[in-house]
Amino acid sequence: MTSKIPLADTSLADALGNADPYRNQMSYLEADDDFRKQNPEIVEQIHKGEKTGKINLLRSAGPVSDAYILGTHPVSVICGPVGSGKTIASEKKGLVEAQRIYPGSDGVRRYVLGNFRQKYDALWKAAIPSHWKLFPKDFAGSHWQGASPRAARHDLYFDDAFGRIHMTTQFLAHGEDADPEDLRGLEFTDVQLGEIDTLPEELLIGLGRAVGREPPREVTRRTGRIFGDLNAPDVENWTYPTFWEDPPPGFIRYQQPGGMDEGAENLQAHGGDRAYYEQIIAVNHKNPWYVRRMVGAKPGITRATDLVYDKFDEDLHVSKVTLQPEPALPVIVGCDGGLTPAAVYGQEMPDGRLRVLREIALERGGMDELAKAMLVLEARDFRGCDFHTVCDPAMVAGEDKDLQDNGDWETEQQVSKGSDRQRLAKKLGRNVELAASNVASRRWDAVRDKIGPPGRQYLLDPSCKGLLRGKRQTYQFRKLQGSNDLSSVKPSFDTHVADAEQYMAMECGTDAARKRRTDRRQELAKKREENRGAKRYNPVRRAR
Repeated sequence: MTSKIPLADTSLADALGNADPYRNQMSYLEADDDFRKQNPEIVEQIHKGEKTGKINLLRSAGPVSDAYILGTHPVSVICGPVGSGKTIASEKKGLVEAQRIYPGSDGVRRYVLGNFRQKYDALWKAAIPSHWKLFPKDFAGSHWQGASPRAARHDLYFDDAFGRIHMTTQFLAHGEDADPEDLRGLEFTDVQLGEIDTLPEELLIGLGRAVGREPPREVTRRTGRIFGDLNAPDVENWTYPTFWEDPPPGFIRYQQPGGMDEGAENLQAHGGDRAYYEQIIAVNHKNPWYVRRMVGAKPGITRATDLVYDKFDEDLHVSKVTLQPEPALPVIVGCDGGLTPAAVYGQEMPDGRLRVLREIALERGGMDELAKAMLVLEARDFRGCDFHTVCDPAMVAGEDKDLQDNGDWETEQQVSKGSDRQRLAKKLGRNVELAASNVASRRWDAVRDKIGPPGRQYLLDPSCKGLLRGKRQTYQFRKLQGSNDLSSVKPSFDTHVADAEQYMAMECGTDAARKRRTDRRQELAKKREENRGAKRYNPVRRAR
């Protein structure tokens, strides 16, 4: 552990610096014959665990882990691959927080930590054995209460340079069917949530009133904190929007590198190399979705699924910074209609790369609402840009069949207001053309051709959350039972913004996608001017 984390200056230092996690776990099993008989699966699990011998639990797993342990945000989580030391980091964080508490009138610092899992079964199979790695039941100066399959409590006493600390950890369960009202009466200093993605969101909501209560704030001089760990979740899990897309104020995610990435953490616990992760990858060579989440630490699918864009790689295809439009090039805008309309803005660069700059995805609305959102976005992010706008060919429905399309939206709108395309054009004040095709395979290929291989012709702005969700998981094929047909996509909210991107991508390679409208006008004006000064052609004059 780095010197920044103060555990080395406590009376626990010798025990943590020379710990044997396997031996610590076994000491409880050997002392409790009834527990061994009632829970053979836990015994088997511990026996299968890594027999590391004595190790220094005070060592640092890595800079991300250290930052999480020392963090002071109201709600924080650490996400990383399996074996990255996340659970131990949470245990250490509890110890550090206990040291930060102000003492009571007797000079003792009291810290009450609630440790929750979804079920008591998970509590005793995972949370408590992980706790035993550091502090077995018979840890010197501690007191254990409780037995499977019920709640448990561990009172730990230790000292640092500022005096005595009494840390109480209460192990509790709160599943999907539990009522948040059941949390009434519970009082903690902080709460630790293990595998937080397996817990209901209602628990996080309910715990807001349970933390910072014991000891009271008059003593602790701070509000309560909630912290926990998780592997990369399914993008439809509640933790994904909460910690990846739109974290509320005070929420933070500490993201560890993947197990095969540069800077991977806790490798020292696995022999100092990546053999541990290489074995997981080899065993799961037919399950790349599992490797992606559990080794790569990237949110995504939790089972085998046929993704439409299976070559998408967020390390290659998602920009690390906000993309800004290139004013010398036209901005291509693809629009999808219906009751959940969407728009996607992109530019095709001179080298052929498609840069997807922004997206709009309305949960409810029509052309008026879509046009309003587009004009607001364009005024903010696309000042001085030329737009080439295309839409779903189905948005032509309702147009006047006698209408002569001369490319002038003003004249067009005087004749008919019947279609979504016309209404959108009128609100935007510019022409909206029909996309090249509505054939699904052609639309998919327009984006696939940019994604790869070679895989570097597509770059997505990090603000495009719907497109990123779709490529990670939600934009997938719908396979009919008993069939290998992959001709349709499973409906979801993200299909609309994905369709808008496809209409936009099909414009790549066209003159409209490569040249600004103003540039074309200037070229035409120049040509007309040249023609005015040229000699007139005389059709009856004979060539000499």
